[in-house]
Amino acid sequence: MAGIIFFVSCKNDMETVKQITNIETYPTMEIEEFKFFRSDSGQITVKVKSPLVREFSAIENPYREFPEGLVATFLDRDQTIKSKITANYVIQKIDEEKWIARHDVEVIDQDGRIINTEYMVFDQKKGKIYSDQFTKFTETDAIIYGKGFESDMNLTNARILEPTGFFYVDEEQY
Repeated sequence: MAGIIFFVSCKNDMETVKQITNIETYPTMEIEEFKFFRSDSGQITVKVKSPLVREFSAIENPYREFPEGLVATFLDRDQTIKSKITANYVIQKIDEEKWIARHDVEVIDQDGRIINTEYMVFDQKKGKIYSDQFTKFTETDAIIYGKGFESDMNLTNARILEPTGFFYVDEEQY
């Protein structure tokens, strides 16, 4: 009687094994059809919606990722929209209290002013919004372009960096 013995072996690349078993590469939480509401004295002040949120909290610098974008709406006490922000990709750096929005970022305020850019940072600690990339401001009587901007969180004190643009002039006034 003859016997045949087969030896089967597996060989794994150690880098691949480290990546697969590294907890930092996996989200600690994933939410589909995410909706968040913040209220003050029973009145909703913020609404945030996103198709997908991933949280990475088991790492040194925890963050939330909104890989399919988000829409954030800010309301006043009368439930009137103060501003609305949309972006196709957002990361919230939890410990730094920063939101970094990328790809087709748009902010519309209650007066109808529109800001468009590909990159914007919302720094909650400093109470500032800024960008160092091409930005377009659209108002009822002007379109202004800049190489970025800085503003307070309410967009009331916006400063455009290296501005150029078009201003509408009523010829009857001149």
